[in-house]
Amino acid sequence: MRALLCHCRAHLEAIDDQALAEEVREHLLRDHPDLRPTDEQAWEIVSTRAYHFEVYVPEYAEVSIE
Repeated sequence: MRALLCHCRAHLEAIDDQALAEEVREHLLRDHPDLRPTDEQAWEIVSTRAYHFEVYVPEYAEVSIE
């Protein structure tokens, strides 16, 4: 996963940089409409601020209670 933190502190994440750029653009249009980002600006944000984000789901051993 790829992720970034917007200047408004919103955590955005997506499967890859392409999807993250789309998520950034949608977020900016929805939550920061005065910015009116272009595709190039969304890519600039992703290329300078994105990081790898891994979701870890631990597996627990089965425990039998008798």
